[in-house]
Amino acid sequence: MSATESSRHAANESSSLLDQFALVAETCAIGAAYIVTSAGLITFNKFLMQQDRFPHAVHLTMAHMAVTFVLSLSLYFVAPRLYPSMAKATCEWTTLVKYIAPLGFLFALSLYASNQAYAYSSVAFLQFCKEGNIAIVFAMSCCLGLQNFSWMKTAVLSVVVIGCSLCANGEINFVLVGFLLQIFSQVCECSKNLIGEIVMSGAGMKLDVLTFVLFQAPCSLAPLLVAGAYEWEPAVGRDFMQMWPYLLANASIAFFLNILIALTIKRLSALAFVIIGLVKDSVIVASSALIFHDPIAQQQKIGFVIIMAGIAMWSRLKMREASSARRERAPLISRKQPEVKV
Repeated sequence: MSATESSRHAANESSSLLDQFALVAETCAIGAAYIVTSAGLITFNKFLMQQDRFPHAVHLTMAHMAVTFVLSLSLYFVAPRLYPSMAKATCEWTTLVKYIAPLGFLFALSLYASNQAYAYSSVAFLQFCKEGNIAIVFAMSCCLGLQNFSWMKTAVLSVVVIGCSLCANGEINFVLVGFLLQIFSQVCECSKNLIGEIVMSGAGMKLDVLTFVLFQAPCSLAPLLVAGAYEWEPAVGRDFMQMWPYLLANASIAFFLNILIALTIKRLSALAFVIIGLVKDSVIVASSALIFHDPIAQQQKIGFVIIMAGIAMWSRLKMREASSARRERAPLISRKQPEVKV
């Protein structure tokens, strides 16, 4: 190997190392921001829902949607390039609203029930319940024909369900109302996500996340305004005047989290996103015990480990499934490419 080739090879290796370091640094930065923001928002919601602060779930959810709408609109005017599908959305806004309105209503119900559950149950317990979303989505997807049923998937999800059952049975301060509110919230959230997948692909509107959030926020805010007016009482106004700086900060964090979720999905690999999700869940449970002193039984700790193992196996299964699908499509794509005549 000549001196020129040797120096070129060394430069390529150095560039490759720098690229790998930059990728790791970006993953750590985005992942840390996502974990801290998500765990912080959940803890913040629990803090606000205390009886001596702002125990009004409808109005807290209404504040989230109002601030999200205002900040989304402001961000669009400041940086419209972040909304690449906005032009298409505005041209077909009547069709878009017809599809997004029911999604917004389900999203509002999900947020309301989730926030209301904080008044009855601990953050750790509610987080244990949320891990069951994977099983809920799979069951709904099979019923709608979006997923193919397999005994392997059922076996893996059974591990998650067993872990969730151990956590629920081990809850020291179990409150049925909080549990039912959380399950209702999860069903609404999963339904919203599945209907959104069906409707958005069927309508041919491949919106970017920020554009979707901008249109969804007012559709969620509208039913919340009606519910907020119906449940209005003098205590709401009094508590709002006392806590409005906290409410504004809380709602701003909720909007920032939506942006971070979009950035995380766009910039990181599927494996990195799964790992970050597992770390986030662990941080939320730990912060619940440290900040709010929520008691966590030994049975719940065992159940949580089982849940994390089940989610890791499920994620691995889905990534293998996606990899197999890509390999099957590759020959079809190559056969469809036209021949170049010379």
